[in-house]
Amino acid sequence: MQVSFTYPHPLLRPYIKGYYHIALDCSSSEPLDIHPIGYNTIAFTLNPQAVFKPNNGGDYNFSLSYHGYICKHISLTPLQPFISMIVVSFTTTGASELFGVSQQELINQIVPIEDIVAESDTLKDKLAENTSCERKAISSIESWLLEQLSRKTYVRYARNVEYACDLIQARYGHIRIRDLCDEVNMSQTNLEDHFKGMIGVTPKHYCRIIRFIAAYRFILNNTHIEWDALVYRFNFFDQAHFIHDFKTFFGYSPSKIHLANAHLAKGLTLEI
Repeated sequence: MQVSFTYPHPLLRPYIKGYYHIALDCSSSEPLDIHPIGYNTIAFTLNPQAVFKPNNGGDYNFSLSYHGYICKHISLTPLQPFISMIVVSFTTTGASELFGVSQQELINQIVPIEDIVAESDTLKDKLAENTSCERKAISSIESWLLEQLSRKTYVRYARNVEYACDLIQARYGHIRIRDLCDEVNMSQTNLEDHFKGMIGVTPKHYCRIIRFIAAYRFILNNTHIEWDALVYRFNFFDQAHFIHDFKTFFGYSPSKIHLANAHLAKGLTLEI
């Protein structure tokens, strides 16, 4: 997998982290593994035909798609030997603020972009003209996002929820919800309601996901791992529960990912 990154327009940076151009060699027909990454994305495939089929059934026959908050491992079978795509990565509350859509109903969903934003035909037409040039494709996407920015409305408590996410990420998910509420000056009920609307999950669930993402990256970045120490380091209940839940999030056991790091590098796990 080859990945390049482009920073967004300054006006979009409160909402968008950037644009990834991802080139996948799928000649071996191995599945593409999508893991929890901590934020929402838009993906545009530069291939003219449908390129993926979900392994759990259904079709993925739309080139421009919105990915809700991913809380589990999703496996996609590539239908072409080479796949090129642009992925827009949002800040934690960016998608909710730009599009004004509740994220709670989009958990683990990959849907056509028109299900999120009705005015997307012009973007799709421009992207269809630029499938051979990722720079022009990114430029078209950015122009469309700037149009969405000009139409966005104020989202109450967005900064509180964003700050809560920042605190959770900074502490790798190790924070009590009561303390989190005190930090962001919101009641637990109020925080949970707005958190689910903007992120898609509760703060407690988000803490758990961030903790597993931190453990996943630790496994990838260390050649020698003491598994008992890792369970203790990331405050998991015990090794058996950790392995079971890890497989739910990432599709493989921790030891398999550690041993086959290079083999599984095609998994779509971008940086928070």
